[in-house]
Amino acid sequence: TDVREKQWNEVIVGFGGMGNWHRELIEGGIDHLHLKGIYDIAEGPREKAGAMGYSVYESLEAVLADPEVDIILCSTPNDCHKEIVLRALRAGKHVIAEKPVALCSADLQEMIQTANETGRLFTVHQNRRWDEDFLTIKKIYDDGMLGEVFNIESRVHGSRGIPGDWRKEKAHGGGMMLDWGVHIIDQALQMIPEKVKSVYCTLTHVTNEEVDDGFTLVLTFESGLRYLLEVGT
Repeated sequence: TDVREKQWNEVIVGFGGMGNWHRELIEGGIDHLHLKGIYDIAEGPREKAGAMGYSVYESLEAVLADPEVDIILCSTPNDCHKEIVLRALRAGKHVIAEKPVALCSADLQEMIQTANETGRLFTVHQNRRWDEDFLTIKKIYDDGMLGEVFNIESRVHGSRGIPGDWRKEKAHGGGMMLDWGVHIIDQALQMIPEKVKSVYCTLTHVTNEEVDDGFTLVLTFESGLRYLLEVGT
């Protein structure tokens, strides 16, 4: 069957804020994609999904054992991604993982190697690559509308501290570098087709000692272009 014509069955694993966001996108109309069910370790999200009329799996094992499931969408806290991704790939499922996909590069390499070994598609959800503000600036840069650009600055600021609950906890991969940082660093690397020559970063701990609640990061590329990225909460 042509992959563009096949009906793909997806299960969301982790039905918190981002899991529900993905549900809304799927139900809003993605051609050939069907939300077959939802699984979460917590009773509350499972009850919520059931009340919404979705099939609810009782365990991850049940999800992976279902031959009708083609795709696993992993939207759990950051520290849980690796185990779910590896198990899903080994069960023959394609996998989409929320960012940050892993808490260290070695874990990511293990995921990539497993995907290659199993022949399954493994990708990371980097939705901020399609933000209109970013794409506008990227076009200005790509088209050379400003001449030779020597400095780019990108900032995200909030006022109520670290969002959510587990994002305040180091054990779960919390902190703003792994939250907003992953997005705006990815944007920088998508925009500038050069190698990074140097990295300098300072983290802030105004509201939280366990993880960073903000940062200022400077990437210097081979041409000398300086890209400043800043997050504050």
